[in-house]
Amino acid sequence: MIPTYRKLLVVTDLSPIGNSAVPHAYAILAERGGSVVLWHAINSSGMPDPLYAQPAPDKTIAEQRVELRETLFASLEALIPEEARVGGKVATEVRVVDTAAPVYEMICQEAATQKVDVIVMASHGYSGVKHMLLGSVAEHVLRAADHPVLIVRGRE
Repeated sequence: MIPTYRKLLVVTDLSPIGNSAVPHAYAILAERGGSVVLWHAINSSGMPDPLYAQPAPDKTIAEQRVELRETLFASLEALIPEEARVGGKVATEVRVVDTAAPVYEMICQEAATQKVDVIVMASHGYSGVKHMLLGSVAEHVLRAADHPVLIVRGRE
């Protein structure tokens, strides 16, 4: 029996490479319709990410978190292809998840909770020292997921 994909979890870190998986997910559902869960994780371990941490002495941490979530939601919504907005065949749910757990674990948990058919994500394709230092979320998801995983190979 040929599987029918109706609900996809699309994961992005909001980098250009991470975002490259989004159109592929909508392409899978373009003909028959379905739904996309567009997903991003925020590290809530308490340790600021030096790539994103910006001092804002006039705002509380809670206010900064609210602003960050609003910005992330807007960034995710901007990734929805215009054809999906107009056509109405593919519904989109945007989710931003706060987690202190490893991201790959949260992706697999979200896939189970949302009862998706496929996880779609991009791989930065790091190798060598970069792979050793940064790891590979995509590789961990491939090993841990109970769902099919579509990896879109990103190019820098």
